[in-house]
Amino acid sequence: MQMTASLVLLLVAAANCVAGGTAPRAVSVVNGRIINGEPAAVGEFPAQLSLQRNGRHSCGASILNENWALTAAHCVDGLDSDIVLEVLAGTITLDEGGTRHAVESFTMHPQYNESDSWVNDIALLRVSTPFPLNGETVAPIQLPAQGEDTPAGSPVTVVGWGRLWYEGFLPNNLQKVDIEVWSQDLCASLFWDGFESPVYPSHICAAGVDERGSSCNGDSGGPLLHEGVVVGLVSWSYRCATPPFPTVYTRVSSYVDWINQQISV
Repeated sequence: MQMTASLVLLLVAAANCVAGGTAPRAVSVVNGRIINGEPAAVGEFPAQLSLQRNGRHSCGASILNENWALTAAHCVDGLDSDIVLEVLAGTITLDEGGTRHAVESFTMHPQYNESDSWVNDIALLRVSTPFPLNGETVAPIQLPAQGEDTPAGSPVTVVGWGRLWYEGFLPNNLQKVDIEVWSQDLCASLFWDGFESPVYPSHICAAGVDERGSSCNGDSGGPLLHEGVVVGLVSWSYRCATPPFPTVYTRVSSYVDWINQQISV
């Protein structure tokens, strides 16, 4: 997936400028791809969106209702005034099908902090024309309950158009990969020992175990799904979850009340 959150996400190589954090940290927002995944089928992920900058895929996003979508804050933070934001809905291919919707406005979480492990990496997009919800190829994502836990070991799926390997190619077809939630304590220990990057309760960590599978550049802001519920948003990682490090996602259940409050205005 192209975005380098993300899955799905602006993943920057350590040799380039690191997004957020304090040097010499080599973790970065994901702007990446799905690694070791497979193509998604038509209608399999009807809430999936491609968030595009000037007509090119940059991140993933998910439909919340006919007027709103969900993504990562780092996908929209610091945009130049000449950037045109759109989302592509209702297709699994970037070069054909679907409908385009201009992003009229966006709302980042007020406590988003890229210099502190991209904590609160979540944003809402309001589109200028409603999504054509049909329940088949275009449908809202299901949110968890506020505070709901997704235990370690839970099977999850991450979806996006991010790169197929670290610094690899971007796919035209939507990709998916089945992974699992990691222990919060293990994840926190790995990133603290490796990079002095804290992992907060509002984060959730996931990656493959027996076989490496993860999100990558271009996947940022895209969904981590458990039984059809969006439990995470692709946020940051070390080189697309290079072992032994998993990807760190924004834990959506920490923000459900905030989401509902914003989209009800």
